[in-house]
Amino acid sequence: KTLLDSVQNLPEIKHGTVVASVRDKAGTYCLQYNAEKTVNSASTLKLFSTATALLVLGKDYQYQTFLEYDGNIQDSVLNGNVYLRGTGDPSLGSDRFQRNYKDFLLDASTQIKQLGIKQINGFVVGDGSIFPENTLADTWAWYDVGNAYGAGCTGLNFNENKYKAFFEPSKDLMGSAKLLRTEPEMPYINFINRVLTDQKDSGDQTQIYSTPFNETILLAGKVPMGVASFSTNGAVPDAAYLAGFLLQKSLENAGVKTNQANIDFRKIKELGGYFPRERTIIKTWLSPTLHEMAKQTNYESLNIYADAFLKTVGYQQCKDASFDSSIKMLNQIWQNRGVDLAGFMIKDGSGLSEAGFLTANNLTDMLWTVQKDSVFNDFYNTIPVVGVSGTVKNLCKGTKAVGNIHAKSGSISGTRAYSGYFTAKNGELMCFTFIINRYIDGAGSKVRRYLEKMMTLLVEI
Repeated sequence: KTLLDSVQNLPEIKHGTVVASVRDKAGTYCLQYNAEKTVNSASTLKLFSTATALLVLGKDYQYQTFLEYDGNIQDSVLNGNVYLRGTGDPSLGSDRFQRNYKDFLLDASTQIKQLGIKQINGFVVGDGSIFPENTLADTWAWYDVGNAYGAGCTGLNFNENKYKAFFEPSKDLMGSAKLLRTEPEMPYINFINRVLTDQKDSGDQTQIYSTPFNETILLAGKVPMGVASFSTNGAVPDAAYLAGFLLQKSLENAGVKTNQANIDFRKIKELGGYFPRERTIIKTWLSPTLHEMAKQTNYESLNIYADAFLKTVGYQQCKDASFDSSIKMLNQIWQNRGVDLAGFMIKDGSGLSEAGFLTANNLTDMLWTVQKDSVFNDFYNTIPVVGVSGTVKNLCKGTKAVGNIHAKSGSISGTRAYSGYFTAKNGELMCFTFIINRYIDGAGSKVRRYLEKMMTLLVEI
């Protein structure tokens, strides 16, 4: 408590809030410091999302993605439409799990060719309608949503709903950097490029501004000179549309003719393009297991995965995958297990929203409660180890904390946080949450050092 008092009174932090909560195996609070004050969770909220998904869906749950057609095939011609229909899989087309989007598209187009189809008299459509059209939480910041980490979550996610923009830096300081290309290609997007060139080794200072379903993207900021090309990651405005567009291109490259321009799934509804026709499934793809994806989510702090898990829980529980409905379901699940959620006011599953709040006790109580469930060991193994793995692998080096703390990190503007489990000196597994909220700009590195010191003390006293 002495350390917490001294940190709270630091000039960089005194106008903000330091919160802490530690609970032992028996359920006793060993430490509470502003533990019922509401603060930003940042990405420690992913602990709630992954634990909830494991409880509701099970560690072996796999998303399904369907390749389908409607109409009929006659003389090598499909008189109907081809659909790529998703169920919310955040990993589809991601190279994080060994199959990238190019491999996936080749597989899908090959499947269609093998049906003997040489021409499609219809549309090639990405169908993500299982989730609502509002892909973003209402409270996400404008400066986040155009960037890859702020990609919206749809019913048909593709390549983690991100693209790479490649720039050729100028040879002149503050000269314009040329946009070379994007991967995947998105020729239907109008890019307004205002990216400039900064000094060598100055790093990625780009900022991308976009909104869902928008066909204009503003590229701003700076890239470093001294390299032939430099890439940065942006968020795809409409992943389902991009998936349909790329599948159509893949089909054409494979020799299957299409005579309709790519179309948005919402528009094909208006045209009466598929109702009341039934669809025939050509192939079904399964995602990696939920446990595999949850581990990546917590190790690498993947926003789109955490939000997909939250929305999937909402859909499974009440057939409504909106953020609001899914959050209500999450609340209900934990309240039914006895977790006190007073002060729990989240806005998404990832913690990206700066308008989302919780208390240190909310997190610690959930961590304590899940220990009593059969999914605990699987959940525990999704949390990175301090000094060893994930986003906490460089923390607490040279201390007893290394290898003895499983913790999820969290960081958004003015907030740093760590929450998880630690092995005490007596061998008991205990749970903790430390958050420092609303410190002054530029103090992030110093705040992290104080949080590292707090974690180290957990295993030393």
